[in-house]
Formats: sequence, structure tokens, C-alpha cells
Amino acid sequence: MILVNGVESCVPGDDRGLLLGDGLFETIMMEGGQPRLWPYHVARLERGLKRLGFPRVDAALLREELQQVAPEGQRMARITVTRGQGPRGYAPPENVEMTRIVSAGPVLRQSRGAEPKPLRMGWSRVAMAIQPALAGLKHTSRLEQVVIRQSWEAGWDEAVVCDTQGRLVSATQGNLWWRQGMDLFTPPVDEAGIAGTRRAWIFAHAASCGFAVHEQSVEPQALDQVDGLYVSNARLGLHPARLIETDMPDTAWQDDPVRVLSMALHEAD
Repeated sequence: MILVNGVESCVPGDDRGLLLGDGLFETIMMEGGQPRLWPYHVARLERGLKRLGFPRVDAALLREELQQVAPEGQRMARITVTRGQGPRGYAPPENVEMTRIVSAGPVLRQSRGAEPKPLRMGWSRVAMAIQPALAGLKHTSRLEQVVIRQSWEAGWDEAVVCDTQGRLVSATQGNLWWRQGMDLFTPPVDEAGIAGTRRAWIFAHAASCGFAVHEQSVEPQALDQVDGLYVSNARLGLHPARLIETDMPDTAWQDDPVRVLSMALHEAD
């Protein structure tokens, strides 16, 4: 089911989200009709709306519509909010009537059990642009990620992405993490990348599992001497990864200290 402004309908052909990518979205894991980590999704969406000059949205209404499109079971839902219809050209309309689109579909499966299979990661040949005005936002202009995904080689489950200055940014479809002892590191998202909801949860709760968390802007060779590599997103939670053709130590998931943090995230509301 796809709801457009609360009813089963279509998006108008002159919607700015369709024509210009002028919008934001949230990808949400639904379980038993409930959106997981909902406060984190609402907070990120509201930050994005404010930064782009959109009106506020009714979070309670969005939650009701999520429950309508995904009332039971485990589903991946998406909320898309655009600036709505407007005149031709880039200038935003003075009076914005936003379009909201709420949909849901099946979860693309990847093991989340006691011994998940590490993601096989290569190095993206496509760099991510530096753009502080949009960094951190989950905006609907995802063509950059499409091109990065298109560049994957056979056998990859993910790719490590750098920015145009050669610094680590993220995975293609999530935030990138690496571990040294009980210290977890992730790139900042003030110039490129997305401020993930799981990323925010980890910063808020890692200490309770014994970890110190750091933002660190580094070049690719920083991953040469790490104890573990991970990817986080709404579908996977916090998932182990491994660089293809690397000397990274092969730690079993049950022996990886990050497993405790991953399980706590999996159980979080």
C-alpha cells in the first residue's frame, strides 16, 4: 500500500520531489505495527525540514499512516516528504503545501542471527561530493548512491565510500564503523554522508556496553590496522563487515565485543 497525503493515490507530475529531488525521507523498520527507533527518525526528519525551510509535519499522523501501511509482521516502511507542487524553476514556492508519501514492503533479508555473515566490502571507485549544506540529511536526491551502487563488483555486499578529498565517509547504504579495542570510530557527517538513526543510537548508548565512541576524519589506510569493521542502518542494525582481500583479523561474531552492542540495538525500541 502507498498513501499520498493519507489516501491511496499518485504523486502529481509537477511535484518538486519528483522533478528536483526536493524532499526528505526516512526508511523505518516496522515490527508488529510499531516503528522501531521512532524518536530518532522524527528528530532527524524535523532537523532536515528545518534546514531546508519546510513546514513542520505532524509526527502523530505519520505514525498512524505507518501503522496503516504496515499493520503487522516485519516490514520496511518509508516516509517521503516533498516540498509539493510548485512553479517551474528552482525557486521554492512561497506557500508550501507539502506532499507526504508513506509506503511499506518486505524486508530484504540479511542474517541478523547469533552468527551473521560479515558483509563483503570493496572500495568504491566513485567518490562522494563534499556539500556541507546537505551533509547529514537523508534527502531524496540519491543519484550519488545509485552511481556508487552501480560501481560495485561481483561478490560485494557493500562498499567503503570516500569523499572527493580521499577521506572515509560511509558505506553505500549505511554508516561505517571500525573498532580498535573497546573504541568505536565513525566518520563525521558534517561535510558528506547521512546522520543515521542507528548511528545516533550508538552514540547515545555505546557507553552502557563498555565502548567509547569517536568521530574521526581519516584516510583509507586507517582501516589497515583495525580489530573490526561494521555497517549500521535501519535494516541491518549494527552488522559485521570485512574488506575483501584484507589482513583484517577474522574474529568470530560470538567473540566480538560489538556483538553485545549490536544485540542491544536489535532489542531497542
